[in-house]
Amino acid sequence: MASVLVVDDDPALQQTVASWVESFGYPVHTAGGVDEALEAMQLLPSDIAVCDVTMVARDGVWLAWRLRERYPRTAIILATALRDADTAAASLRNDVVDYLLKPFDRARLLEALALARDWHGAAAGDAALHQALQDRLRTRRAELAAALAEGHTTHVGALDGLMSMLQLHERDGRGHATRVARLTLALADAIGLSGDGAMLDLEHGALLHDIGKLDVPSAILTKSAPLDDREWAVMRTHPQLGYDLVSKLPRLAEAADLVLAHHEAFDGSGYPRGLTGAQIPLGARILAVADAYDSMTHPHTQRPPLLPALAINEIERCSGSQFDPEVAEALGEVLADATKEAVQEMPLYEYACKTCAHQFELLVRSGEAPACPACRGTALERKLSVFAAHTGAQPARAAVPGPCGTCGDPRGPGACSLD
Repeated sequence: MASVLVVDDDPALQQTVASWVESFGYPVHTAGGVDEALEAMQLLPSDIAVCDVTMVARDGVWLAWRLRERYPRTAIILATALRDADTAAASLRNDVVDYLLKPFDRARLLEALALARDWHGAAAGDAALHQALQDRLRTRRAELAAALAEGHTTHVGALDGLMSMLQLHERDGRGHATRVARLTLALADAIGLSGDGAMLDLEHGALLHDIGKLDVPSAILTKSAPLDDREWAVMRTHPQLGYDLVSKLPRLAEAADLVLAHHEAFDGSGYPRGLTGAQIPLGARILAVADAYDSMTHPHTQRPPLLPALAINEIERCSGSQFDPEVAEALGEVLADATKEAVQEMPLYEYACKTCAHQFELLVRSGEAPACPACRGTALERKLSVFAAHTGAQPARAAVPGPCGTCGDPRGPGACSLD
């Protein structure tokens, strides 16, 4: 039977949890704080650690990081009040097997210990168990997301709880959702959508459009090769899964229809319902364009990012088939306006690299540390400062040659007789 370490600086709670663990048949040890826990692990590493988040001095989040670094096969369970759960989830990502939201009972603790026991077995090299465990972890993650959202008294708190769980499951989940929401609102404003209620629902739908991916296997979300038919069938369930989750939350229910319809196509070739044209909610048609643009212009496991101009061209090419023509047309205008505002005070500097003598121009954002594009050196001499209009879809370095592909000369192709 897997051994368990219970860490809590409240003696009464520590004793209660330890007695429950022992009654389940697990060998149990206790620690009254972070330092005592680390000493106990050094003497005799436990297979499972149940850590309270809120402790004097260093907290359970800090302890969980240390345990993960030093004892990678130890399964970690955090016991936390609702107010601390979002922070814990966002800070630890996939390093925590389960969260016990206080107050919890014996049955909930037993469930968490069983999950942690199997996680420890999978970490020890049981491949078959590891695969079977993924479904249980996904299910628990979705349940926790719903619990976090339902436990908050404001829609802001509910949103943040859901976003924390999505970030835990998908590397750029929160960043992608935030960028998509901003672009969605800008597009909505450009085509004349108005009304505080409508815009708020649209923002919520955009932030939560991928929340159904909580129940999609990580192996599918992170697969570097193209998905096969079976994997695509699973991936296409995420709008319905997201709808099922969001529609149960009274403060966010109005956004559920947008979550469900954000992969519908204007010509009816989308999913999950095959809606066409005006059958698709306008907010979902706007969201579809913003989602596609952000997905194309940021790194993906299956491909590198596209240049913004190429992404705009692709959306224009699919106007009338995948995308609403009015929204697709508005995209270029919205991005052009945003770019003009962004670069009005962005200086174009000319640099000479002190390491390889390469000279180049570079648009420098505030607070950015420039580096030589040829050798990546940071010992630079700034020769000239001018203000220049940037006509591309986003600020970027001026075009410079890369190192010679044959000899590696930083001056670029043609700088030697070998190329």
